Amino acid sequence: MDKNACITENLLNWYDLNRRVLPWRVNRTPYGTWISEIMLQQTRVAAVIPYYANFLKIFPDISSLSSADEDRVYKAWEGLGYYSRARNLIAGARFCTDHFGGTLPADYETLLTVPGIGPYTAGAIASLAFGQAVPAVDGNVIRVAARLFALFIRPQDPLARAGIAERIRELLPDDRAGDFNEALMDLGASICIPGNPDCAKCPLSNFCEAFMLGKQKELPLKKEKKEKPTLTYTMVVLTSEDHVFIRKRPDTGLLSNLYEFPYYPGYLHPGELEDKLLTDFDLPRSRILSIESLGGASHVFSHLRWEMEGYHIKCSDLHEKSAFPLPVAESAANGAFYPIREAKKLAFPSALKVYKSVLFRSGGNIR
Repeated sequence: MDKNACITENLLNWYDLNRRVLPWRVNRTPYGTWISEIMLQQTRVAAVIPYYANFLKIFPDISSLSSADEDRVYKAWEGLGYYSRARNLIAGARFCTDHFGGTLPADYETLLTVPGIGPYTAGAIASLAFGQAVPAVDGNVIRVAARLFALFIRPQDPLARAGIAERIRELLPDDRAGDFNEALMDLGASICIPGNPDCAKCPLSNFCEAFMLGKQKELPLKKEKKEKPTLTYTMVVLTSEDHVFIRKRPDTGLLSNLYEFPYYPGYLHPGELEDKLLTDFDLPRSRILSIESLGGASHVFSHLRWEMEGYHIKCSDLHEKSAFPLPVAESAANGAFYPIREAKKLAFPSALKVYKSVLFRSGGNIR
């Protein structure tokens, strides 16, 4: 038996005894596979499990997702982050409805035509749900392969990813391609982990070139770290009786299509906020009942960091709770006062969870 065949056999034998029990594996469907794979991008398995169950309960198939109100989809996604994934799911569902009769295509190349489905997701769906012998190369697989073949690569390099896909293709068994791909993922998640792999428990250590060289902790090569820029904002939770002022972010860019409170660049003190409210909301000081500090909060995105200070500003009853002028130029949509209980149903960014939790405590009543 040659080396490739031994690697495949050893890995599948290990997987048969150690595979993770996950809800999308228990009842494997193409749609469930698609949803789970999109959710698992940039998100840990433990965090995905409850979202997956709830999402499939609300949107059990492509038809229900395709016809869904987008705000409802974002609400079901709220807290998972990287909301472009939810937008891509909606677009993909509508594409499948228009072009494939409300089903996912069964082969790799056609799956790549669906919006939001790239090489990894197409490989995962094609192999796991349809049994097609194609590789599915995610971060775990790149790490395992880089060590197994002693590849001095950086995971972000597209050429390195393509080269690994070809190496994995040579290992794939025609009759258990999906199991093999999942075995690689499980190995990378449980044993061949970043930093300090547990080589003593690895079923592939006898074949691992990095292990033989003593380089397993060094591979794959680490991404060069760049310092993330920090932006500072003053968040304004503006309420009038049982209404709160919110607005929807633009449909492109960071946190697109989510709802937010108005905010201003930099840290403003209460006096400066009063000036802003007069200028942007035509709200005189005489209508401001109180200004309460909500404290600081921070949120780290993939490419930048937000540092925030928040204020809860109560104003007297506004007879016409309609749209106001836009107070911050970088957002595209005007806002309006919403009943708090209705605002609670909308999707807000995780970055604002501190201020949202203050607003919606006690079942939506402001204290």
